[in-house]
Amino acid sequence: MIKKLFLCSLFLVFGKINSQNMVTYAGGAGNERFTDVMQLSNGNFIVLGSADNLSWISGTVPQITLTVPGTATLNNQTGTNKVAFIAEFNSNLQTMLKVYCLPPNVVENFEFVRTNSLPGAATGNLYISGDLSDAAGGGYFIGRLNNNFVTAAPTGFTWMRSISAKAGQYIKNNMPWDVGSNNKIVYALGDSHDYNWSAVYAMNGNTGVDIVMNNWRIHNKVGGGEHYGAANTFTGGINNLSSSVIVFKRDGTRCDLRSTTATDYNLVQPDGNGGTKKGKWPLDVCFNGPCVPGQSGNSSSGPGYTGYSPGSTFTYGMSSICIDRRSNDMYLGFNFKTTLPVSGLPDFEPAVMRMDSTGDMKWWTRLYHEMLPATSNTTNSTPDQYIDAIAIDYSVLNNVVIGARSHGNNTENLWEGNTVSSNTTAVGFQNQFTGNSGNIHLSWLGRFDIASGTFLKSTYMGEYAEGATGLGAAHPDPNLDGWPSPTAGWPTLNSTFMGKNNLKITANGSVLVLGKGRRTITTRNAYQKMVKPAYGGKSCWNDFVRVYKNDLTVPLYSSLLVGVWDTINQTNGDNVRLMNSWKVGNGVVVVGYHTGTPNNMPVTNVPNWGNSTYSGESAVLAYLTATNIANAADDYSTTPTPTGIKTSNVILDFNLYPNPTKNSILVTSQFDVDKTIIVTDITGRVLVNKKIAESNFLIDLSSYNNGIYFITLTLPDGRTSTKKIIKQ
Repeated sequence: MIKKLFLCSLFLVFGKINSQNMVTYAGGAGNERFTDVMQLSNGNFIVLGSADNLSWISGTVPQITLTVPGTATLNNQTGTNKVAFIAEFNSNLQTMLKVYCLPPNVVENFEFVRTNSLPGAATGNLYISGDLSDAAGGGYFIGRLNNNFVTAAPTGFTWMRSISAKAGQYIKNNMPWDVGSNNKIVYALGDSHDYNWSAVYAMNGNTGVDIVMNNWRIHNKVGGGEHYGAANTFTGGINNLSSSVIVFKRDGTRCDLRSTTATDYNLVQPDGNGGTKKGKWPLDVCFNGPCVPGQSGNSSSGPGYTGYSPGSTFTYGMSSICIDRRSNDMYLGFNFKTTLPVSGLPDFEPAVMRMDSTGDMKWWTRLYHEMLPATSNTTNSTPDQYIDAIAIDYSVLNNVVIGARSHGNNTENLWEGNTVSSNTTAVGFQNQFTGNSGNIHLSWLGRFDIASGTFLKSTYMGEYAEGATGLGAAHPDPNLDGWPSPTAGWPTLNSTFMGKNNLKITANGSVLVLGKGRRTITTRNAYQKMVKPAYGGKSCWNDFVRVYKNDLTVPLYSSLLVGVWDTINQTNGDNVRLMNSWKVGNGVVVVGYHTGTPNNMPVTNVPNWGNSTYSGESAVLAYLTATNIANAADDYSTTPTPTGIKTSNVILDFNLYPNPTKNSILVTSQFDVDKTIIVTDITGRVLVNKKIAESNFLIDLSSYNNGIYFITLTLPDGRTSTKKIIKQ
């Protein structure tokens, strides 16, 4: 009887394997990992990773050693002799075309790749970050490749820089940085919830040199010292400032993230979800008065208006940075340590700030109420909340999506999916934190209006516990495969962790996320399923990939990737780590690695560069398909013309973001040559007529009346194209 139960459970765990899927191991010669993946605008893929060596790669695949600029400062002298590499594949990932690598021990790995181009546009400049050895002082690096694979193959980095960060803390683990369409990189460095230093800087992505942000409050002077206030107010002139900084550290003179006047400190403003909050800046909640930069005697104590006081450590927990490549507005996510009133116990409060491209703050959100809408009474949210990821939705929804995490089932938690002030009929797939387990972590996804920070939708991402009780009726969506609805009953949940800073938004606004859970809900179309509670088999810890519908009401696709485990005694699971993902037209691509412990995960359609079984720590790549998440707009289906080449038989195309627009519109094209831009109104009257050399540029429409306009782009070889703009 036991044997029959085990075999039946295995069938349920595997599910039906779609022949279009591809799931494979790679390597096996020496601790191989795949860490990030990106599809280029010529259709090829690049996959980042690290290994002890590259002997596992076929000798027929060319290997190119990337050069390191002589000015690079990489603190990896006591590294582990790892080889960081980029593998280039064809458009179906069946053929490994080339491998690009650094010499051993230059860095520990390549972990994240990002581009300055918008989704769907021609691939722009490519920037890479990765780990440096903790034994050598910790931290991570950022660098720019000298070519982007599409216009030309890279031969090295134009610059590389070490970014200091303490081992085991947020900045080291999360690598918070992003790049805008203007090639400006915003990045975090330092310690989290510690005593030394924590800050955010900006650098020129073309040179890797720190730059000045006019509306940040603190600027470093050439030759030493600091200037407080806007950069253009410095009497020595802006050219005598070397860089700007947001200081994520409590002290008595810099006052960052705090109000500097009594008016701002006492400001009561909407919290974005029907309640109110006090203070123009997110740190006001901890202090009993404003703070004037550069002035001694400022208040550095609490309690603030809800009873919170500053925590025992000085630095804050910077964890996520995201840049909107249409406007180059930046979003900064972090938390800060506080102490609770009466008990004095520690707590952690989250915040996400939106700043424009100059560094002027536009809004911030706490993700929970500080003043309850029904009573206006102040409240605390205990014990902890964290920001794990931020992503821009470039679809017609035009939102920002925030991934957060809550520790403990609190009275006031992260905002629930069915208590949305802006939409009283809203509902999330998982509305709230249920069950009676307090010492667990649950992840959360929330949509916010870009312009105002108004809360729009949310869902928790908390998978069921082993032996969960309080289960409700089956979810009505047939693709949920009979799983109990997480909004029914009061189910017991288990800690569920979202992947750090790898949240993706698809062309139609669906949300692609990686997670780690226990009895994870899987969909009927999953590649690998979890056994449902009703069937008696036991779960295991697992990594999973999920695509939520754009309104966050239901997962469209949810699949495990884990070694086959024993569903009676729970052994041999929790051995695949998913590191990052990419949405393609007919599904998703996911990369990671197998930890080297039993058992194998199910594989299918293994390519000639892959393996059917793991051998020690082995890389993992999965191309997972499903018809209900297919969308051709997620594919790069055209090959852009290389920069500077004028070919009259290539159709001229360009993109407009956002459209409709209220203010300015970003024009993006693959042609970095002189071109004529003409804007006309509906009567044909010419409003703008100028030559532009850049491939990406903004057109200011704020002074025009609402209505329909047309933009025409003409290249020197005579090709021309016109598109419609809607000004709202």
